[in-house]
Amino acid sequence: MAQPREESPELARFREAVYRVASSERKLSTRYKRARGALSTGRMQALNVLVREDEATAGALAREAGLSPNSITVMLEQLERSGVVTRRRDDADRRVSWVSLTKKGRAELAVLRAQWDDAFADGFADVSGGDLDVASAVLERLAQVFSEFDVPDSD
Repeated sequence: MAQPREESPELARFREAVYRVASSERKLSTRYKRARGALSTGRMQALNVLVREDEATAGALAREAGLSPNSITVMLEQLERSGVVTRRRDDADRRVSWVSLTKKGRAELAVLRAQWDDAFADGFADVSGGDLDVASAVLERLAQVFSEFDVPDSD
């Protein structure tokens, strides 16, 4: 077994902060689930694609939100029932489903994005632009580390 590396106090603090952020995100997701019908952060990630593009495939939305095909299908069924999205089959390939936001969906997403924009503006009002640039670079690197992390099999 490999010897553990010596960890700097700064890296240990960062690691602990990452764990707290992950925990806070899970708690936020739980609050969204309890608020049935609210657009959760995962749903918002997927639907933000539709703000940039008029239409996207279910597969593209799944990739954006980090969801499995089954999960995105369930999510889209719920969103369609609530009038947030519409789906249509591709004319050339019936296996492909195209998704677009409804007028109601665009309005609900705009409200939620405004709430998040306000929360970020208030929460980081006292942080300099330079510090936010550094934080953004660190978070982008963290996303890369997560994406490339090799999870060992549990055999």
